[in-house]
Amino acid sequence: MLRFADHYHLLPAEADLNADVDAQTGVFAPSDADDSREGKPDAGRGEVRPPAIQDVPPWEVSGMCTGGKLDRKDCRFHWWPAFREQTQYLFIETGWNLATNTHVWEATTHGHWFQNWMDSVEGFKFSRWNDANPISDDYVGHPMMGAISMDIFIQNYPRGMSIEAQNTKEYWHSRLWALLWATVYSTQWKLGPISEASFGNTGKDTAFDKNAGHKTNGTGVVGLVITPVGGWVWTLGEDFVDLHLLRYADQRTTNPFLLFGMGFANPCRSFANLMRFKAPWYRDSRPVRPHRTWPTMTDAQVKE
Repeated sequence: MLRFADHYHLLPAEADLNADVDAQTGVFAPSDADDSREGKPDAGRGEVRPPAIQDVPPWEVSGMCTGGKLDRKDCRFHWWPAFREQTQYLFIETGWNLATNTHVWEATTHGHWFQNWMDSVEGFKFSRWNDANPISDDYVGHPMMGAISMDIFIQNYPRGMSIEAQNTKEYWHSRLWALLWATVYSTQWKLGPISEASFGNTGKDTAFDKNAGHKTNGTGVVGLVITPVGGWVWTLGEDFVDLHLLRYADQRTTNPFLLFGMGFANPCRSFANLMRFKAPWYRDSRPVRPHRTWPTMTDAQVKE
């Protein structure tokens, strides 16, 4: 029998959440000091509900969901936070294009916006692979975009959020669902209402491209494919680096500058953390403890 405050190192203010957990069933039972139920209005009402997700540290969530020890509603995908974080990322990407590319700004602010968008979608070349973008954009930037989208999904999917790289059904299941999420986002980014087609009108006009060496309207399926598939490979790579390198490094320092620097070894996960307003070094799979002058959610759950 384990006490939650002792096992998970919660703060004293959270000690009232303590309850004994049957190691076999995972069902809460009253603590030893509260064996007597005399005078309590809930006495005799049956077994106690499973714990809520906010009552356990994040690195235990996936295992408890798999074992049926958490409330089933808490183990479902968190749609609203994921949609909010993905939308923030979408606005950052769109704002960057508008601020740094004069062609995108002019195309977006001139003419009939809706009709230009429809014409751009109609002009998209699904029969062509190359979209005349630089190789670094197609094969580095787009996979990173897909990996960030996958991380946004994973950090809002309780059944997979605290699982590190491993050859298990739960791990691959969560990453494949994340791949689907990134595929939908990639399609939206190319053709949707807030996309390269609607903001910049990519696909509407044809012009000679010096990099491509021929006329092009800047469309091709490379972005639709490489963004999710390359992002999936990128995410698996970051999972591997996190497990075999960062996991050992971030447990040996509390220096926030060193932790921030290590985040560049997992750049997409670090950026996805920012989208939920957490430090880049934050992990759902383990406590990472920077100096107390740099508080994170983990500081509130793990005693120094």
